[in-house]
Amino acid sequence: MNIKQISYALALSGVLTGALLSVRIGALIIAVGFILFLSPDIRSMRPIQKVIPIALVIALIAIALALPRG
Repeated sequence: MNIKQISYALALSGVLTGALLSVRIGALIIAVGFILFLSPDIRSMRPIQKVIPIALVIALIAIALALPRG
């Protein structure tokens, strides 16, 4: 099982967790899966190509932190 498949599994589990249990935890799991998905390719990307993926990860973490507990 390679890192891309693990990241797909994490993203799917994050979506399911967000839909069924907790949006906060689901967003964090999706962010981790997205980081794993990008990790092998991030060095070969140009700096401008890194902006949107990094912004998406930051946005997912910000959503997880901004949501009320409960």
